[in-house]
Amino acid sequence: MFRLFSLSLFLIVIRIVNSDSINESLNWAEVTGTRLVSCYYHNLTGLMLNEEKWQSGNTLESLANLISIIDSPLKYIFNRTFIRTDKSTGGNCYDDHQWWLLAWIQIYQVDPNVKYLHRAKDIYDTITKEAWSKNQCSGGLRWCPTRTYKNAITNELFLSSSMRLHPYTSILGKSSNYYLDWAIKEWNWFENSGMIKNYYLINDGLTSQDKSSLKNFISSNDNKCINNNGTTWTYNQGVILSGLALLYNATNNITLLNIAQNIADATIERLIYSNGILKEECEPNNCDNDQKLFKGIFIRHLGYLIPFIKDSSYKNKFISFIQNNTISILTKSRCEIDGLFGLLWNNNSSSSCQSVRNTATTSGALDLFTTLVKTKQSTTIITSSKFILFGLGNCIDEKNSSMPNFYSNRVNETICYLTAMNDKSAIAFDYQLNCNGNQFCRIRTLSDKHQTPPGFNYQDGIARNVTHTNKIPLTNCYIRRNNL
Repeated sequence: MFRLFSLSLFLIVIRIVNSDSINESLNWAEVTGTRLVSCYYHNLTGLMLNEEKWQSGNTLESLANLISIIDSPLKYIFNRTFIRTDKSTGGNCYDDHQWWLLAWIQIYQVDPNVKYLHRAKDIYDTITKEAWSKNQCSGGLRWCPTRTYKNAITNELFLSSSMRLHPYTSILGKSSNYYLDWAIKEWNWFENSGMIKNYYLINDGLTSQDKSSLKNFISSNDNKCINNNGTTWTYNQGVILSGLALLYNATNNITLLNIAQNIADATIERLIYSNGILKEECEPNNCDNDQKLFKGIFIRHLGYLIPFIKDSSYKNKFISFIQNNTISILTKSRCEIDGLFGLLWNNNSSSSCQSVRNTATTSGALDLFTTLVKTKQSTTIITSSKFILFGLGNCIDEKNSSMPNFYSNRVNETICYLTAMNDKSAIAFDYQLNCNGNQFCRIRTLSDKHQTPPGFNYQDGIARNVTHTNKIPLTNCYIRRNNL
């Protein structure tokens, strides 16, 4: 009796350990990044389809962030994009170019070819030469070459860019404090500009004090600027976080870290739905294409901040916020028709496919998945589904063998899932969704041919379990929870 009890206890422990070994968020990050590149990356232009040029730079950083935690053949796009673009690819304004600047720095960290750093340096040099101006608002970067407007995002990006380049001064032929000095200069101006207003939230930008009725108007020689009370976009609360964290790390000025922490806390307390899910002010129906990925930017830079936070209560609060948003977007915002994630992370529609979605909104989902992986100390299963995402590719065993299976190319993912659920002997299922919308469902089962469900065919196999996946793009392997 004692030996039987011990064996049962051992089996239970083994299942718990195996279950914990699956990092569902990591798997979703890989699946999402692979779909973005496979279906929406344009090999001839080096840009993402259905995105603004600056957004392609942002998505490139998101992909490099993914590559920092997982070995993936997606890395090929970095050199391809470098060849297909130049330092002016981002767009017409100085904020546009800096999204690419940050992307090249992140790419260098996962693919250390110095050409990426030099591309970032070239963009930075152009900005310092052209964009900084004391003629309006006593300093700061103006938004565009033809605009005098001083806004938050352009200057936040410059702070972050300066600090991200700071470790590479010797490689880039700069004096040891060159980028740090620019960062300090930028922050001193930004902190006193008035853009950080009530509750530590950052408004869109500045306007002339004597022309405050003209929201974004700044005359050519006007040093009397005030907060324009513009929208507190989520990305304005995000980019500043990484810049302040790195500036704190370089100067040991704890005030910088406290300010960053307060901005992050204000955002997750105030720019949310009633259930704590992040919300853009323009939601649900008034967001333009630019605004569709703002939330992902906030999450990514919140993730950059978290390792520097010393207060465990705040750190745990921020990680919990990221996890809750990840669960919400995964359960409410993914459309099975195209595999894309929608704008609304708190989607209450009866169908997740009714939400506005494109590569930009899906890039935001990638930021969520990747950031959760990087900030949590242990692996985790984040959904309560009976089948959880086991990995990218077909479900196979340790000998690369396939199980007996029922298969069909005439069912959607929901039907595939429900059919697997109803088959008590189903171990796993894999579902392929090609870029053109073609679908294929394969249920890995120990049932025999006579139990083939209607609309499915039977295929024999020699494997009796599923231990890993073969990483075939655009195919997801889901494994039954009680078989872990």
